[in-house]
Amino acid sequence: MAHIAVEVEQKFDVEEATPLPELGKIDGVTRVGEPSTHSLEAVYFDTPDLALAARRITLRRRTGGPDAGWHLKLPQSPGKRTEIHAPLGQPDHVPEELLVRVLAYTRGHALAPLATLSTERTSYPLYQEDGKRIGEFVDDHVRAQASRGENAAQGWREWEVELEGNGDGAAGEAFLDAAAALLEKTGARPSERASKLATALAGSWPRAKGTGRETPQRKGPAVVPVLNYLDQQLGQLLLHDAHVRMNRDDSVHQMRSVTRRIRSVLHTYRKFFKPYPVEELEAGLKSLAKTLGRYRDAEVLHERLRTSLDELPGKLVLGPLQSQLDERMKVRKDTALAAIQARLDSPRYYRLLDELEAFLEAPPVASEALPGARKATRKLVNKAAKRLGKRHDTAVASVVGPSRDKAFHEVRKAAKKLRFAAAAAESVHGKRAAKLADAAHTIQTTLGEHQDSAMARAELLKLGSADGSGAGAFTYGVLHAAERAAADSAQLDYLRNGKKARKLRLDR
Repeated sequence: MAHIAVEVEQKFDVEEATPLPELGKIDGVTRVGEPSTHSLEAVYFDTPDLALAARRITLRRRTGGPDAGWHLKLPQSPGKRTEIHAPLGQPDHVPEELLVRVLAYTRGHALAPLATLSTERTSYPLYQEDGKRIGEFVDDHVRAQASRGENAAQGWREWEVELEGNGDGAAGEAFLDAAAALLEKTGARPSERASKLATALAGSWPRAKGTGRETPQRKGPAVVPVLNYLDQQLGQLLLHDAHVRMNRDDSVHQMRSVTRRIRSVLHTYRKFFKPYPVEELEAGLKSLAKTLGRYRDAEVLHERLRTSLDELPGKLVLGPLQSQLDERMKVRKDTALAAIQARLDSPRYYRLLDELEAFLEAPPVASEALPGARKATRKLVNKAAKRLGKRHDTAVASVVGPSRDKAFHEVRKAAKKLRFAAAAAESVHGKRAAKLADAAHTIQTTLGEHQDSAMARAELLKLGSADGSGAGAFTYGVLHAAERAAADSAQLDYLRNGKKARKLRLDR
């Protein structure tokens, strides 16, 4: 089984002749443990186009030392990474529990050895006053040889200070700051190396994807805040891909949500880009969301109906309806989940990810995205708000029944688009955009209950019709009436509390 931890560390460049620092002088350190020395050899893997390196992900197989095995490191924030360990296994076979986490990045391309690093490491455990280990100081002498290009063998020395545990809290930050101050006095410099692998690859090291954009400015290019937002969402999509493949709870919901978010923002701000690429991406994202949605809808429906059955008095549940429902929904969810797994392993899906990255790397910007971010985004966000108002008017004028339910679902979809449009503009509109996004989210949530009830009622009608004995039809009828009441309550809640939210706009 893979072991997951959060790595919090600082790295320092240091000359070969620099003496070791007096580690006991670090504030918060009361004892320095006995040093241990290990000879380490790490082979790093990546695709031919360095897909992992471009996302600052490292995958290696290390021998020697107490943590020998396969290591996958995923960036979290500066100085902090999620590190996943798996047993040594075979030298040329990446463990499945690690491979599944990077398929969204490698996309069917083979992983091969990229560089070999040999390290002579001396580690010093550091303890605080209560006897607990607070961190570790590491003195590394490194030799690196890349297996691609014309990179010659390189050697260097570096120091690392790693915090014990996940590094949360002021005490951990204070320790790292104190350690950095002492090491710099000794002659070390905060490392300019992106990583040991980056140094080994030298000129082959790729630019990081999803980084390096301008800071959004009110009078700057209107497309910048939108692209920054889309960069963040694509990063989340790639992350949720692994969670879905590993069958994590709520992962399909999260992946579908971010897929819809990207599509919605592309649609709202489509005038900022040339039309054809946006239309192609929207179509691909819509199809992906639909595949994910079949499972998510079945998941929500199953939970809702099962809870309703469980809450009914026993005398009103005529027959083994719970087990019948579970069996019916299991078949539906298993079928939908199999479709998702097939979709995520398909060339079509990998092509969509390639196209999204290409779009963000070289965005096909139109003239509407010229300077004036605040004005241009305000216009499109307020347009989305007006669309919400129009759909509201249509819904309240609809005849009670399925058509009215559908109309309120359209209101909910408009609220979601408004929410994402405002969120994408928050970097240039600040709190006003955040307030508008929150208000739209409230509408979305309220009418989400209404829509879930509509789906439940449709399913209950099918269940009642399919019940051969007729006994269960009575129970399904009771639940149908309860769902009608729940929908009416959600609708009334929206009508009472949504007026102010529907009138919000971004100011000049």
